[in-house]
Amino acid sequence: MISLKEIKKANNITILTNYKSFANASALYTHILRLHKKVNLVSTDTKLSVELSCIPWFDKVRVVVGSSSDLIVDMSLENESLYDLFKREDISINKKMATALYADFLLRYDSFLSDEVDGIVFAKVSELIAMGAEFKLCNKMIKKSMPLSLIRLKSILFKNMLLKENASLAVLKVGLDDLKSSGASFEDVDIIMKEVLNIVHVKKVVLLDADNENKLLKEI
Repeated sequence: MISLKEIKKANNITILTNYKSFANASALYTHILRLHKKVNLVSTDTKLSVELSCIPWFDKVRVVVGSSSDLIVDMSLENESLYDLFKREDISINKKMATALYADFLLRYDSFLSDEVDGIVFAKVSELIAMGAEFKLCNKMIKKSMPLSLIRLKSILFKNMLLKENASLAVLKVGLDDLKSSGASFEDVDIIMKEVLNIVHVKKVVLLDADNENKLLKEI
């Protein structure tokens, strides 16, 4: 869990992030800047997908951790939206933070189509929009933009996809060569798995490791 006390004590902070956690990391970056501390954003992915460029500070992300950091916060280990933490700690949410937190909800709840969405989620999102979140830009970039690498990987996985158990089970296989040839990442595989769930009759999707005797990697 993020320790705001440790952040207050530190002088030079590095925030580690990836595709899934970048929205939260952006919100935390803004908060730390307001504390007048030195802070860096470092991606643990080779690079962040361009659809995340609607999130503030996208252009500040680095790929190398500074040697002078006295605190490293790994946002990829955090499961909770920073919205809840900021509200509990009575931290003011400005426009940049609202935009980042809205993007987090958009990604976290699969464009609000997830079964986990309820009235509380929509109430939080409504509040972020009232705070100035650039929700239209986030919707356009995150849900309507699609990099060529994702399209290439989707073509590969769909071509080799198997439907079993009366088409209720979809089986995908992925190997390192697939990722290299498409230029995609494992985060892109997650996106494709969720899309497969939209196929008629499909209720479960499993991902197998084509390089390791079809070992199970993930299922949703």
